[in-house]
Order: sequence, then C-alpha cells, then structure tokens
Amino acid sequence: MKFNVRPSKCIIFSLVAIVLNCFLWPGITDAQIRQPKTSFTVSMPDPGSQQYHVHLIYSQGQKALNDFHMCAWTPGFYELIDFSSAVTGFNAKDEKGNNLPWKKTDSNTWQVANPKRRPLIIDYDVKAIVPFVGNIYLDEHYGYIIPGGLLMYVKDALRHPVTLEIKPYAKWPKYVATGLKKVPKKKNIFYAADFDELYDSPLLMGNLEALPSFTVNGIPHQFAGYNLGDFDRRQFIADLQKITKSAVAFFGNIPFRHYTFLATGMSHGGFGGVEHLNSTSLMLGNKGLMAPDRKATFYEFLAHEYFHLYNAKRIRPVELGPFDYSKENKTDLLWISEGFTDYYEYLIVRGAGLIDDQQVLAGYQEHIGNYENTPGHLYQTLSESSRSIWSVRGAPTTRDKEELSKTISVYDKGCALAMLLDLKIRHETQNLRSLDDVMRLLYHDYYQVKKRGFTGPEFWITCKHLAGVPLDELISYSTTLKPVDYPKYFAYAGLAIDTNTHHLDGNNLGITAAVKDSSLLIKAIAWNSPAFKAGLQQNDRLISVGHKKAALELFASALKDYKTNDTLSITVSRANKTIELKLKLTSWDTRFFTINPMPHPDQLQMQIYNGWLRHSEHLPKKKNR
Repeated sequence: MKFNVRPSKCIIFSLVAIVLNCFLWPGITDAQIRQPKTSFTVSMPDPGSQQYHVHLIYSQGQKALNDFHMCAWTPGFYELIDFSSAVTGFNAKDEKGNNLPWKKTDSNTWQVANPKRRPLIIDYDVKAIVPFVGNIYLDEHYGYIIPGGLLMYVKDALRHPVTLEIKPYAKWPKYVATGLKKVPKKKNIFYAADFDELYDSPLLMGNLEALPSFTVNGIPHQFAGYNLGDFDRRQFIADLQKITKSAVAFFGNIPFRHYTFLATGMSHGGFGGVEHLNSTSLMLGNKGLMAPDRKATFYEFLAHEYFHLYNAKRIRPVELGPFDYSKENKTDLLWISEGFTDYYEYLIVRGAGLIDDQQVLAGYQEHIGNYENTPGHLYQTLSESSRSIWSVRGAPTTRDKEELSKTISVYDKGCALAMLLDLKIRHETQNLRSLDDVMRLLYHDYYQVKKRGFTGPEFWITCKHLAGVPLDELISYSTTLKPVDYPKYFAYAGLAIDTNTHHLDGNNLGITAAVKDSSLLIKAIAWNSPAFKAGLQQNDRLISVGHKKAALELFASALKDYKTNDTLSITVSRANKTIELKLKLTSWDTRFFTINPMPHPDQLQMQIYNGWLRHSEHLPKKKNR
C-alpha cells in the first residue's frame, strides 16, 4: 500500500481488444475447480444510482441460524471501514423461494433463520459512492469493486471455494479486468480457491482502455484503466516491463499465471495504490503523469506495488493470513512488509536503468529525514508503530496533531532499517551476501516450503544466518528508541551522511506540500519548525499563504517578502472546516542527512557500493545457501 501526493477523454476498448483478452487471458481447467459452497452474481442495471446488486447462493445452509457478515477491512489496506452501512434491501429465501426471517445481530452481521436447513438465497444492494482503491465505486462510466467491500461471507465457508459472476452495465464493454481466474467457457464468471483469494482480487469494468500487454518470464501482464490521460503509452509499457523484470530478477520465480494493473485516472497530480495477490489497484493523476519531475517518483511507486506480490503477499508476517475479516489483524512486523518494500522500490527502478545512484540516495535521505525530524522518534518504536497503524479508530489517515506527534511511519524507519541491514550483511560477508538473500530465503522457506508467514524471531534468525554475526544493534533499532548510528553503516559502502544540526531562517516554514485535487496538501511538517509550532497538520489543505492563493508554483514566492520574526497568515481546510493560522517566522534547527561519497573508499567499500546500487558489472555471483 502506498499513497503519494503529486478530465481527459476515456478510450474505450475496441472489439478486437475485448476478444483477445477474453480468449488469451489464462483461466483454469475444469479439473482445477472444486465445488463452491458460495456463489455470487453482481449486477449494476442502473450505474447512475451508484448501487450494486448482489445475489448470493449459499449451498451449505444446514444450520438453523446462519450468520452473513460484511468485512470490517480488506487485505492490503490497514484501516477499518464501515462497509456494512452501505448495505440496503437485504432479503433471504430458501431454495424453494420461501421468505426467511432475519435480523441484524451487530453492525456487520445479518442472521438468517433456516429451520428446514435448505440452501440459502440472499439478495441485497450496496451503495458505491467512494472513488477510492480501498472501497467500492460505481457511476455511468466505470465500476470498481474490492470484493471485501461488497460480498458477504459465512465463517464456515471462508476456507472453501467461491465463484463470482459479474454482469457489467449493458452499455459497457463486457470485459472485466481482474486477477481472478476465469471459469472455462463462461463469460465473466470467476473462481477463487477461498475467500482470502476472492477478497484480495479487485475488479474494474466500464469504459476502459487496455494498454499493450507484455510478458515477464513467460507470464502475461496487463495494464487496464479508466480515464488515464495523455502520455506516451508505448514508452510507459516499455519502462513498466523493465521495472517488473527487475523485481522478478530478485527471485526468478513468479508465483501466479497472470498479473493485472488496475488503474483509475483522477483529476489531481498524485497517485496511490493497494497491493493484491496478482494485481494492484492504482489511482493515478492523469495530468503530467510522465512529466520529467514526476516520472521517477511514479515509477518508484509502481515498483513498490509490484514488489508487494513477493513482500507482504508471499513473504509475510505470520499474522497476515489466513485473515480474520471481523477485526484488525495486528502484527509487530508491518515495517518489514511496507518499509522493506519502500527500500526496494528504489533499487528495482535503479536495476531497470530508469533512475541513477543519486536518485536512489535521495530517496533514502528523505526517508531518514522524515523519521528523524519528527518528534515521534522519541516516543514510538518500530514494532509499536506496526501495531498502532490500526489503533487510532482503525484509521491511520485521520490522526490528530497529538497522535501524529507521537507516532512514526513504518515506511520511513522500516526503509532505513532495511538499508542498514543490507549494508551490514554485505560488509560482514565481503559483499557475497545481502538483504536480497534474506528475502529469497524467506520466500523459499516460509512461502514455498512451509506455506505460512514468518515470526519475528524467525526473521532475525534468517538474517543472522546469512550475516554470520550477531545483529543485536539492528534488532534494537526495531524494538527500542536507541539513536541510529547512520555514519557507521553508510561507511560500509564508502558513503558519508551529514547528521549535523543546521540553523534555518524563519521564512523556511518546514512544510512539505504537493498537489492533490487542485489544491495543496501538506504531506509532512518538520518538527520544531514554524509550521509545527503554529499548529499546522499533515493532510491540511492549503487555501492561501500570506493572503495569496496557495499553489505549488507560488508557494515559495509567497514568502519572499517575509523575514525572520515576521508573522504570516496561512488558511487551511481541515475536516471540512476553514481555519486561519498565524505563523511567527522564527528561526529553527533541523538535520538534512545529506549523503555523499567518501574521498578515498577502499576496495570492499567500492564493491559494496557497486553491488548495492545494481551496477551490473559489479554484481556478485549468487552462492548456494
């Protein structure tokens, strides 16, 4: 999962594209299908009503009372969402057509009485008004479904097969983009081995555009989207193929038969995504997506989501699957799933030849600065951050100022710790081993062989085995507030990092902002900065700065007439309220964490640097475990 803050015509499928996708996309054989206990049919006869209709057949209704549940959350997005409140028109019958009594026993549960213990038929409608990849949406142009936000489950059926039929709106092309397997000889009927697979496989339909497909190690990859905007499709697909090849090269193995990128174009300039088993759901700003100042960040974002197919979906903490959809699934190790993926996104794009060394180092510098320049690093450990991502009303994107000031990001410190661990292993093994080997061994031992997630001790045992030395200091960085010794670890690669404190004038507000939905959104606020002291918060929308309309290109110029100790007025929108704040432009201190080469690195430092940053001529040969 990743979200970054950075109307065009839609291009409709041609008949040829529809036919090719229907007949060439991998499905399953009849022999692979086990009899499902649950089958769904989803229709949308009037998409303007923004309402899906769900028809559910549950063939194992032998109990006198059967509980049908809506999910409290869905895989890949660690936030509780009230999906059940969108459900209306619930109705239950048996297979003979007899109406059955039912009642809601809690906010997420509909209990159906079935005295004759016959198969059950359930119908209900779901409002779909949230245009977001972590929810469901429908309008006259397209429909997006995360199955966990639409389809009810019975606990006894969670580990059993399920089928899903999609009936797109009559005026749309019949094509449905998804990672689900197609049932042979059936139109838009899909099969999942269990509900974990179903809920981890979103679907996109409507007036879509299919970009040219490509293969990696013989596995087809498709990019399908709505309202994608104006950019060079051919160049993008060529670059995307390089990115996916670079990610797959870490492991060699691809654990699925096809992969689908599902994209929805939005009017703002940012992007966000949620990873899934063999697909990813993307929100893409459709203006300037491939502009020179945004392309690298966009590619790093795509690498992040794609690498999740290994790290988080297969290499995962033991708590993250099989899932409990009724409550949070907490783990102390989310920093590995998300922070390590942030770490690898830069190396993947570097390995694809699409960014240079300085861009990689700049990414790591930003993560370190984000962690160290927030007060949260004095309060919260990395393990605590992993668990607490759920703790604030189940909604990490709506934390207040006090909550934000005492928390850290699993992405930022997790990325930094991955880098330190990688450099440590390379140093101790004379650059013969690396964090890459850790990831490969975890993939083999726990996903391929044991078919489960790993525990915290198992993760560190794997790291210690490959490093050949104790890793107590690095372990402490994940479980304590111990200050991080960055210079020691960067020196392993012949690099110096500036950890000194620098004094800044007051007209540096300490705000990191980016465009979203035609306004400026505050992404981050530096600790002790004028913005921090004035009460500005992450996710505030900047309306005006110094009584001038806030815009990215005017943000710096709005400050040019101010000096230290002046007062600046800033107006923001927060929780649908307009707030005007006064900033006193006092001077303040911060750290930049600039990374530069040492003047005279030794041979091992050079080898580590070149191997680490994917200089192909210097990469060590893989050794047997």
